Amino acid sequence: MPIGTKHILRDGGLLPVPQYFNVTKDEFQEIQGNKGAMFVQLRGLSAKEPFSGATDTTQIFTEPMYGFVIKNDGTSDLTFTINTHTFTVKEGEVFEESFEPFTQVIIKTTSPFRAYGKG
Repeated sequence: MPIGTKHILRDGGLLPVPQYFNVTKDEFQEIQGNKGAMFVQLRGLSAKEPFSGATDTTQIFTEPMYGFVIKNDGTSDLTFTINTHTFTVKEGEVFEESFEPFTQVIIKTTSPFRAYGKG
């Protein structure tokens, strides 16, 4: 079911709690720990550790990321995998999404790309 059809989690005062959308479970889940306070303001996530390439790449981040952005600058599809989930990005497309915390992304491509984590 699309994320737009799900209700976000709220506390007793009806304020949003730190959360992410778990695509596997098809639900919002609360984030626990010290990163949660930052995650409550999704716009507060900042771009970190930018990288680019044009071949298969495994990027290992120095800290857990909560979002990922990739731009396919080439003329063929690329795929990337985060937390066992694989996504396809068509030529010219930009993909941006939030994820459960991750420290690695695996990109399979012959197309040039630009990417960064969000944490």
